[in-house]
Amino acid sequence: MSLNSYISKQFSNPTGLSGKLMSLIMNYQNQPLYTEIIQFLSLSDSDSVLDIGCGNGYVLNLLARQYNSSFTGIDTSPSIIQAAFRRNHIFVENGRMKLLCQDVNSMPFADGSFHKAYSINTVYFWDDLNSTMFEIWRVLRPNGVFMNTLYSNETLATFAHTQYGYKQYTKEQLTIAGKNAGFSVHVVPVLHGTAYCFLHQKMNEHYNCTN
Repeated sequence: MSLNSYISKQFSNPTGLSGKLMSLIMNYQNQPLYTEIIQFLSLSDSDSVLDIGCGNGYVLNLLARQYNSSFTGIDTSPSIIQAAFRRNHIFVENGRMKLLCQDVNSMPFADGSFHKAYSINTVYFWDDLNSTMFEIWRVLRPNGVFMNTLYSNETLATFAHTQYGYKQYTKEQLTIAGKNAGFSVHVVPVLHGTAYCFLHQKMNEHYNCTN
């Protein structure tokens, strides 16, 4: 396995000491995106919030310190969920946060569980874009909001490791997947166009925009 392939694998599913290091790098690299997503979320204390691919819980910690909302974080890496617990144990213990080792494709939540959900740089690693969007639609309440933030393909191309294991989508592909799942979709360029925030709002019914 090449170095860049190994780095890509650790970004997608951090494990061990290398995974912890990659998580720290991700937190540093993604700081500007974190600022954008927190602003767009516009949380209220009554919101229930889902972090999809929460990593070591850095963003959850920022949010929990600012808002009295209830938070849930999911990630596929057991070791990184343990790191998230260590960072956020106070909020877990007082009942304001739950952390689960869980895949986004089949979440163990009832329909309409969350007011808001967000994901930061995880869409590249989803098994299936369309089915995942349907699953996110399912767990959101009526008029709920999902914010999917990611780097543009042009930005990803500047990193050697993103050529391994990163699924890259056009704005059109991501927009269509969101609309097919039943969302209205608004795309906002961020960081001078090097990244995008896809703002999804849950509509009452699924529909297929290709019909």
